[in-house]
Amino acid sequence: MEPAPLVVLNGYPGVGKAAVASALQKLIPNSKCLDNHLLIDPVAALLEREDAGYRDLRKALVCISFYYDLESKDSLMLKHFLFQRDPIFDCIATNPSLRPRTVITTYYQETFADRAIDLEECLHSARRGGRLLIVFILTCSKEENMRRLLDKSRESKSKLRDIKILEDILENHFVYSFDKAGFKPPTVWEYSLDITSLDPQGAALVILDIVKEHEKAFNTRADVIRKGRNASRLSS
Repeated sequence: MEPAPLVVLNGYPGVGKAAVASALQKLIPNSKCLDNHLLIDPVAALLEREDAGYRDLRKALVCISFYYDLESKDSLMLKHFLFQRDPIFDCIATNPSLRPRTVITTYYQETFADRAIDLEECLHSARRGGRLLIVFILTCSKEENMRRLLDKSRESKSKLRDIKILEDILENHFVYSFDKAGFKPPTVWEYSLDITSLDPQGAALVILDIVKEHEKAFNTRADVIRKGRNASRLSS
């Protein structure tokens, strides 16, 4: 069985990434959803994004969370994960239990000229695990984005709910694009999806159709390669 895809939902704060990811997970059996705020929330309880040490604490907390998860299971595995740059994406790449499961993750990644792009960890993880990397940049109108930003479901310290800050982000910041950064298919399949008039379920259904199409082609191609190798062995 070929590894299932890694699906990334990128977009501005409040566009609806978490809601769409949750709806998509319900449509894909046995899939896993990694909301970026699972990592951000504990850090945001102590530090603001602009504070010194914010990024370092996020990285360190990832290692600690895996330490407790793996401590009682496999000490050798524990040592392996603790020395990885990013244990979570290493797990997505190498853990055999995750191999047949579609992994959905959410992220707001800006374009930076002078800083590392966190989202590229998804690319490295997909490459290591032999997964398809399918990225959806979710967009919506400014008015709808502002309305969604104030939704009660976002009542969490780490979720932006300040309209003025969102306005500044929309005007002066740009969502990172793998395509514009030079990563082309089949390394990364990237789509821009306007979900202004779509609810989470509707957006998830559109994404599901695209993911299924790519997964089918990916599996067919892998099957052809496998049969070719077997035929070569028989003839030798």
